Amino acid sequence: MPLNLFGRNFSPGRARPRRSASLSSLKRESEKSGGDLSSDFNRIKLNIGGQNASFEDGEWISDDGSRGRVSSREVARLRQQNQNLTEENNLLKLKVELLLDLLTEKSADALIKDKEVSRLKAKSNGR
Repeated sequence: MPLNLFGRNFSPGRARPRRSASLSSLKRESEKSGGDLSSDFNRIKLNIGGQNASFEDGEWISDDGSRGRVSSREVARLRQQNQNLTEENNLLKLKVELLLDLLTEKSADALIKDKEVSRLKAKSNGR
């Protein structure tokens, strides 16, 4: 036997349809223009160090029309430059290590000297 306190069954009214839940600016811009955004992303162009390139059909194309091909002379030059930079980087890492070792040594010396000064002051005050 169901217990009915108010004399009638609970029956909520129908809910109103909700607005779109997406707040993405891309979606809103797309809806406003009515166009597809993917066509804008298919035309990527960039300029790096005076070299112009564009992205077409999943491949980078330079401004002279070559599709990612570089001359063997350019590859050799880039490899040599990479080797030089690697050597310079290793030298700089070695210098940093050396400076850190020197700093550690000087810090330890200063700490020992501070302790010795404190000990001597305590000894002279104790007389």
